[in-house]
Amino acid sequence: MAVKTEKIDMNSRIGDRFEPIPITPRRMVEALDCDDEKIKGLSIGQTTYKLSDRFYKTLAAELGIPFGVFGFFTPLEVMTRAAEKESDLALRVTVDTERNQALGLTQDKGLPMPVKFIEGVLHEDRRLQEVEYGNGMLSAMLDLDDPWDVPNDSTYHVRVRCRVPVDGVGMPDMSLATWRQICSNGAVAEAPLFRTKMEIKDNSGEHFRRLLASFSNPSGVEMLQERMCTAAGTKASVGEVLLLDGLIRRSVANTRNQMLLRERLNEIADNPCVRYGVTDLTNIGQKKRPLLPVGCSVADLLNFASELASHHAELLKPESTLHSFAGTVLSKDFDLEDLYPNAVRTSNFYLGGINFSQEAA
Repeated sequence: MAVKTEKIDMNSRIGDRFEPIPITPRRMVEALDCDDEKIKGLSIGQTTYKLSDRFYKTLAAELGIPFGVFGFFTPLEVMTRAAEKESDLALRVTVDTERNQALGLTQDKGLPMPVKFIEGVLHEDRRLQEVEYGNGMLSAMLDLDDPWDVPNDSTYHVRVRCRVPVDGVGMPDMSLATWRQICSNGAVAEAPLFRTKMEIKDNSGEHFRRLLASFSNPSGVEMLQERMCTAAGTKASVGEVLLLDGLIRRSVANTRNQMLLRERLNEIADNPCVRYGVTDLTNIGQKKRPLLPVGCSVADLLNFASELASHHAELLKPESTLHSFAGTVLSKDFDLEDLYPNAVRTSNFYLGGINFSQEAA
């Protein structure tokens, strides 16, 4: 099960809570704590560690089998079969000793860079704004550039989000992000166009320090600034509203909160159902949706999504992909770019006054 992201105090360290432990499929099965063939966890020493989704996905990858096999066989059956076929495969599992959770599995080759080294490099950087941890990923936000103004919107900062897997599964990456000063909204541009993978050459932290200090991505920054200005000057389409509407439905856990957010989105878009004489925007054909303007700009949609992610993150599911909206929209031409200009100033806030349900996500 995915877990919520936790903010880490800027003066604290969490590196010592992650421990890499050598293991083989045979030892893995021997260490399983099961109840009626259901796996309760992995017992190592005196502690039983819950198995995360990350554990199962990386187990499948290391065994060279599709993750979908867990839909046909129980995890116990898969792991028992692995112990028979690959009994002495040298693996390493990283455990979170504070949450008692088993994270990713990798081949037991070399030593990954200790998390405390990563933290040390991040905290030495004067640009550091915040640090978060969730589901095997340490995430830091750093200021990257001077602020710039988006006409009819706000002053923005360019930031960069650095994500480092604490279990060595995958490569660290850097993604460009925006920070809307007028209301402290942050949005990460999660798209290949704005993301750079980092290949760390050593485990001492020195190479990581040099990469972090030298990262600039000037072409990505220039593109991000240009796209944000164009977003403020372009009417959004029915298709773009529906894209955000669908993300809200998938990302917000509480049904009532979903309804409240979708109603507010409809108001901001100036009630496009009334404009086009339909009871629901999905009744408009898919080919027509990108051609029909609504009563707000693309920037309004981006700010709506970033306000929800920044100020109401407690409403979102742990596995929410709401940040993908900014990357998806900004990395391509807007539906109505150069066709329907927008001259209306964006709002400071979009979600004020909504009486959200306090039920936890």
